Amino acid sequence: MYKRKILNMIILVVGMIGIFSCEYEKITYDAPDPTIPVSYAADIQAIWDKGCVGCHGVGKTPPDLTAANSYNALINGAFVDTAQPEQSGIYTCMITGGSMAAYTNASDAGLVLVWIQQGAKNN
Repeated sequence: MYKRKILNMIILVVGMIGIFSCEYEKITYDAPDPTIPVSYAADIQAIWDKGCVGCHGVGKTPPDLTAANSYNALINGAFVDTAQPEQSGIYTCMITGGSMAAYTNASDAGLVLVWIQQGAKNN
């Protein structure tokens, strides 16, 4: 009987430690201002250069996101949908749960979305 009380107490203490040691931190970012024009060459290509061209370069995994080829690869490869920007392949792979989410961040994904919403211009 005494051993059972001690065992229950140990289980209770370990359970409480587990519950109270968990921490949830919501990461927020400042969404880009959709009224400010996004430049493909200056803003979007910088995202590809920073974290994508290592794998998505010439002769590597499509799309080719090098500066010379990225715009045409995205537009001609149907990675951009200006009619439904949130459904664009390049955006959905960058957001949480997307295949490239580990290699990018919410701020970059938000900027790509705004660029698409603004017409995905090659500017």
